[in-house]
Amino acid sequence: MENDIIEKRIKKKNNVLLDLLKEDENLKKKENREQRMSYISLATLFMEKFNENINKTSIEMNNSIPVGVDTWKDFLNYPVVRKYIQSFRDEKIMSVADSGLMEGNKNAVSIKKSIEAKGPGVNNSNIILIRIPEKQEFE
Repeated sequence: MENDIIEKRIKKKNNVLLDLLKEDENLKKKENREQRMSYISLATLFMEKFNENINKTSIEMNNSIPVGVDTWKDFLNYPVVRKYIQSFRDEKIMSVADSGLMEGNKNAVSIKKSIEAKGPGVNNSNIILIRIPEKQEFE
């Protein structure tokens, strides 16, 4: 029973890209329905072998799944898809940079700084809120 619940959660997590595309406001527009269905199909194909596909170009994707180089290029460059894939690439780069730092590689510092400078979409971890009490008049 617990394994079924865990498998369902894992499957749901594996469909994050599909969910993002389904929820994308631009693709929900009536004139973009065909593009939406195409991108959802491409995302399904892409996610089946995500580990293999994450670093492939549109040409390489077309060699393994021939639907058209331009189709893959448009899909891979669509902002929602691009951001999703880039987050995994950045995670891998950070891991390699951290390993390099542990080995004393000085170049890893600049790589880590450039990735951290891009940061996540919104990072409010460095915001401090200060409440100033209301002004009271003394008589």
